[in-house]
Amino acid sequence: MHTSSISRHRFDHVKKVVSVAVAVGSVALMTAACSSKTSASTTSKISVAIASDLQTLDPAHCIETTSGEVINNTEEGLITIGQNNKVEPGIAKSWTKSADGKTYTFNIRKDAYWADGTPITAKTFVYSWQREVNPKTAAENAYRFSGIVNADAITSSKKDVSTLGVTADGNYKLVVKMDHPMATFEQMLGNAEFMPVEKKMVEKYGDKYGTDSTKVGYSGPYTVKKWNGSGDSWTLAKNNKYWNKGNIHIDDVTYQVVKEATTGLNMFESGQLDQTTLIGNQVQNEKNNKDFKQVKSGANYFVQVNQKSPSSDMAKKAFNNVYIRKALSLAINRKEFVNNVLNDGSTVPLGVVTQGISSYKGKDFAQAAYNKNTADSGVSYDKKLAQDYWDKGMKQIGATSLDLTVTSDDDDTHDSIVQYLQNTWTKNLKGLKLTIKKVPKATRVKYLQSGNFDIIVSGWSPDADPASFLDMFKTGNSYNFGDWSNATYDNDMNTAETTADDSTRWNKMIDAEQILMKDQGVIPLYQLSTTYLRNTKIKNYVDNPAGGTPGWRGVYLANK
Repeated sequence: MHTSSISRHRFDHVKKVVSVAVAVGSVALMTAACSSKTSASTTSKISVAIASDLQTLDPAHCIETTSGEVINNTEEGLITIGQNNKVEPGIAKSWTKSADGKTYTFNIRKDAYWADGTPITAKTFVYSWQREVNPKTAAENAYRFSGIVNADAITSSKKDVSTLGVTADGNYKLVVKMDHPMATFEQMLGNAEFMPVEKKMVEKYGDKYGTDSTKVGYSGPYTVKKWNGSGDSWTLAKNNKYWNKGNIHIDDVTYQVVKEATTGLNMFESGQLDQTTLIGNQVQNEKNNKDFKQVKSGANYFVQVNQKSPSSDMAKKAFNNVYIRKALSLAINRKEFVNNVLNDGSTVPLGVVTQGISSYKGKDFAQAAYNKNTADSGVSYDKKLAQDYWDKGMKQIGATSLDLTVTSDDDDTHDSIVQYLQNTWTKNLKGLKLTIKKVPKATRVKYLQSGNFDIIVSGWSPDADPASFLDMFKTGNSYNFGDWSNATYDNDMNTAETTADDSTRWNKMIDAEQILMKDQGVIPLYQLSTTYLRNTKIKNYVDNPAGGTPGWRGVYLANK
């Protein structure tokens, strides 16, 4: 999920209870009774807190983690993601792949229905995927369909949507034709962009589809109630038309936006919340609490600088200067930041791709791609080198001072990040004046999309594959908000995405990561670790470090 922010998640998320990017999501519980830990188990009604507002219910425009979290529970694609990122049957009860890896045949279950009782068929997916890649839809994640026959030509307006390599063989057989084998294709099908939309609802509401809880079809475990397109609370209600409703044990899930960690902790301690995210000293203070739960995440936070349209011509010159980009990164003492400021179990990154999400022949990707050279690692701290590069870059652009604005979400975690950046950058980089601009996450996402920023804090909640990170920084990608571009990088990623050879794919992605870090196309900050107080009565909740999760599928409340 996407950003990032993180977004992506998803980023943020997402789709994931771990919310990044884009914003850290937390699950909380706020039942009608006073001692919610008992009442929740008897009523199967819980409430969950999350750090940012819901922006859309349309899978085609899901680019941040709160929307991803909700859509993951209200829609269902061909597959679902289970524990340890295992691909499990969703609306497709089974599927086969041809020997050459270029044809998938999905068998659609006959008991799958929209919440209004309309059958979900193979034609539903043909319509939904054609809508996603149609340039008129302007879907931010349309690039994820690359690899399906004609997807790239359609998204670039060179072919008609009807030529997309997905067809219905009758009502219950979906055939997908690929340009080339894709190692991650089945895993990707758990993402929001591959989930179906209800044709008659889209045709009825047009651009308003998904903008409130009444203007969307629901194919998944829950429907949304009490959301009019804004507001800081909404409810998921069990969908009795869902094909696998027997696996849904919690009837209602009410989300409440809680931006301040202190508020969340107080609500948990008073019995109003069953889960809340901890930050800073809270983590150490609560580590012996029986409800304490720490989740190592594959998500990250990073900074993008606007090389295309920042607030001034001088800022543009600065961000297009590699020495200035490197100086900004080299001035950040990430070890000090994660240990003394965050203090929540988050770790220093080795690059933009996080540790623990992917390995090949026993070697973790982030470790394999890490460049130990201080100047080129993209994540090293060297105060003197930062100052030297800054001076060199400023001389090249003909400036002695630089006024910049750093934009972030308005929650507690982002406040810690931007305060630290302001202090360390203005102290270590002569002539830099930095203004902090904190805005609601929805506004920050709009700024990202419109290029209305100088420096912006974002993040990404990835699939369980390095390409989930690296694709974002290809030239022209819809998530490449800083507009960084490198032809060799693009070629490496294009090769990685089209080769059938695992070794070639791995090595090309390593090359791409090293190029991105050496050129400082993005400035990684830290790898997220999310710490919760989670009511021990919540059972069977899956925390995947990266990739999707089943959401509330299979989760239940213990009686004791």
